[in-house]
Amino acid sequence: MKNKKNNYSHVGILSAMPEEVGVILDHLESIESKMYGDFELFSGKYRYKNSKEILITTAWSGWGKVSAARATTRLLSSHLSSIPIDIVLFTGVAGAIDKKLRQWDIILADSLIQHDMDARPLFEKYEIPAIKNKKIIPKSNLLEDIYYAMKKLLNKKNISKFGSFHKGLIATGDMFVSNGEKINQLSEELSELSAVEMEGASFAQVAFQENVDWLVLRVISDEANEDALSDFNKFLSEYKLYSFDLIKCFLKALVK
Repeated sequence: MKNKKNNYSHVGILSAMPEEVGVILDHLESIESKMYGDFELFSGKYRYKNSKEILITTAWSGWGKVSAARATTRLLSSHLSSIPIDIVLFTGVAGAIDKKLRQWDIILADSLIQHDMDARPLFEKYEIPAIKNKKIIPKSNLLEDIYYAMKKLLNKKNISKFGSFHKGLIATGDMFVSNGEKINQLSEELSELSAVEMEGASFAQVAFQENVDWLVLRVISDEANEDALSDFNKFLSEYKLYSFDLIKCFLKALVK
């Protein structure tokens, strides 16, 4: 597998909001940037304590599936470096559907679904016509390797602010879920669902169709209920101080 051979050299990192990648730009050297309309990409070198160096290109896409797909496409087709991006990560916050999840818990998506995709009767509900599947699934060896490497790092309490670490199904849709009726509907139709957000599955679809390795990493900000908006806003103001700690943990697990 690529990761075990330490062959990743250019990582793309996206989030919906700048708070979700935190102070990442403060940790990059030789930064270059490029504007595409109102969307800006940043690229620079990230250096580890042991002198390892990796190229990172990053941006915040804005909310929603279209913005995420646009950002992913721009990211993968950018020419800020002659080295092509060989893995992409979407990170940020999500609302919990699984009642076992709490604020600050982390979910590495083992699959994603677009909960607002419904092309019946031409296709089954949730099926994405372009890929003829309901779920978008990352490469299993990459997922497992990163999951266990990060779990080991988290068990060492390198980033003690965060809670439990999980794998699970994440659903994406163009709505901020805070309605009990919608939560019940999703829970009934997708019994294994862990969390909801607004970008991951569209990001994953673009990366999947472009044949680029990808992962989605989310932190629980709220319980996707009637208190979701106030919980989300309070959480985000604090999360921006710690979001890069999680990214550093991911990079350490990725580049050994």
